[in-house]
Amino acid sequence: MKHARSSHRMQPAALSWKCLLAATTMTVSAVMTGGLGAVAFADAAPAVPGQAAVSGSPAPSAPAGPAAKADDQPHFDRVVVNDGKDIVVGTEDSTFTMSFTVTDPSGVFRGPISASLFHGTWQGEGGVIGGIAPRYDCEHPDSATMTCDFIDWIYIKGHLRNAMAGGPWMANVSAAGLYEDVATTTQVKREAKLKAGFSGKKGKISATGGLTRADWDHGTYTGYAGRDVQLQFRKAGTHSYSTVSSVKTDRTGRLDTSVKAPADGYWRWYFPGDSTTGAAATADVHVDVRKG
Repeated sequence: MKHARSSHRMQPAALSWKCLLAATTMTVSAVMTGGLGAVAFADAAPAVPGQAAVSGSPAPSAPAGPAAKADDQPHFDRVVVNDGKDIVVGTEDSTFTMSFTVTDPSGVFRGPISASLFHGTWQGEGGVIGGIAPRYDCEHPDSATMTCDFIDWIYIKGHLRNAMAGGPWMANVSAAGLYEDVATTTQVKREAKLKAGFSGKKGKISATGGLTRADWDHGTYTGYAGRDVQLQFRKAGTHSYSTVSSVKTDRTGRLDTSVKAPADGYWRWYFPGDSTTGAAATADVHVDVRKG
């Protein structure tokens, strides 16, 4: 049974220290009414510490220990952020997903429904929660269970700062009268981009390129210095790459090297990513080293 659906997008006012990733709030009752809720920011009352110790990937139905809920009380069974994958953000507003399953033995499911992601603490610098999620969809597999899926906007300007890349990030979820902060393995990372140039001559290949990454503070891409980038080769007629050399970017993010070419085939640069920056690869380029 469908419980509620909404589709809406609104740009929130820029905040100098709050990193807004999105939240959806609506009030539901036994009559199943839904609406667009208010924004809740860091100066609001903090959420009850997470009682469902779940992560960015599906998790057990209830944690052991004193925080566990009794069987006759509402509880979150599952909280998932972006399908358990890191959220890689460039310099333009984008979206990510959240979902949860909550059990309410009474079948009433009173109170607001929301899902959001925040960095830092509620009161401290970088703490955030709030905003408006453009789309959500809640369904009841049975009378005591509700599953909600969210597609939330990430607003860059005035909300994301370079210092927030990596972690820790936390999910905040509410439903059935519960308000919980939930640990997540999902991280928000800066997008990386690679450029490449390849040329071959008499059994050797010259490879140039550059590695940049999103600068959220200034809304552009800047060179990523001192990173190890892999020069990879794939022989014609095969599908897997092997790493021929690892090259460190200079202070501007530039790459430059020459290596022996094992055969004619395809070349690319590959950056595996790190704790703050997502992975990147160039398109493969065919080079004929027999010429020249």
